[in-house]
Amino acid sequence: MRLVLSQIVTLGPISRAEIARNTQLTKQTITNMVEELIGVNLIEEVGLKRSEGAGKPSKMLCLNKSAAYTLAIRVSSELLELSIHHLNGTSLTKSGIRTDKMSTPHQIAQEFEHLIAQNGLNHQKFLAAGLSVQSPHGNSLEQYQAGRTLQVELSQKLAMPIAIETTASACAAYQMLFGEAKTLHNFIYIHIGSKVESAVVYDRQIMLGQNGLTGALGNIFVTPETNTTTGELGTLNEFASTTSLRQYVEKQNKQSVNCVKLLDPKENSACKNWITRATEPLRIAIHTLESILNTQTIIIGGDLGEACLETLIAELRPFIPSIAQLGKREIIRLIKVPNQTYTSLAGISTLPLHASFNEKNMQTLYTSPTFAPSLLQQLIYTYVE
Repeated sequence: MRLVLSQIVTLGPISRAEIARNTQLTKQTITNMVEELIGVNLIEEVGLKRSEGAGKPSKMLCLNKSAAYTLAIRVSSELLELSIHHLNGTSLTKSGIRTDKMSTPHQIAQEFEHLIAQNGLNHQKFLAAGLSVQSPHGNSLEQYQAGRTLQVELSQKLAMPIAIETTASACAAYQMLFGEAKTLHNFIYIHIGSKVESAVVYDRQIMLGQNGLTGALGNIFVTPETNTTTGELGTLNEFASTTSLRQYVEKQNKQSVNCVKLLDPKENSACKNWITRATEPLRIAIHTLESILNTQTIIIGGDLGEACLETLIAELRPFIPSIAQLGKREIIRLIKVPNQTYTSLAGISTLPLHASFNEKNMQTLYTSPTFAPSLLQQLIYTYVE
């Protein structure tokens, strides 16, 4: 079922015969699976494809984006973002609340109730929620454990399954399903946020790492300069994260920065100087990833404004020579994600659907034991009664 669903989502419109060829499953098995998915309105038939032989034209299948909604929850010490999406990641509505500390499950639930009331929605139309938790403070293990605790509490509070991932991994999932990486088998996604995160996709599977911990790209050392506070060498986070951007601009301009996304290097000389300072460390990090993994491409996005990210990427060229440039390339070495302002929440919103594709992805999902699933949730999340 999961294999069939992933084929329809990533390759649709697609015929039953094409799914059978791709998966090596029998046509009868495909027919049975498809009928169940149509029965819960998750997929739909969208037309006919001419047969290559003398047979009848094939009915084409694709995801029904309106079968349910997903909720994206992004929590940081400065901002709580909630958005409601169709299953294909398109946004229906969103809200953002400035905070001075991490939001509680009660506060998140209150904002969710307010959001669905505003839009005339109800709980029964939601498949699940995606969750991403970011903090510039604490080590990766502490943040991971705090995120898992919030995931459990939110599943109980919101009465729905919750899938959790880093923002980088969520964006990688979105790119595989609906974005720049639909046809790619391996790539790296870099997210420039309060910390610099990465997600490695190999054979269309996001690497989860030991105990779910992976992608802490910002922790790699990129300079022999020593941090006077920690006594450690300079890490990428100290040069290329939005935290470092905020601190640098505030120090240079001697005034607080209300929103990092509004910083434009053409209008703010401190922002331009930060880009100059961040370029070489980020170039080293990209070279390291290419040298070790040599994926088809690297996709980069984050919480910078469009102008800031575009200028940073332009300054990265020419890249440090690596094995990635050898031989014939079908895709350029680095891709800027389009519409990157919306990609983070769109990515988080696709986590519930992405979790349903295989057992490994299901590790990101938690459901409260007291939750009563719908027919759709039972079917794709394989509940055992």
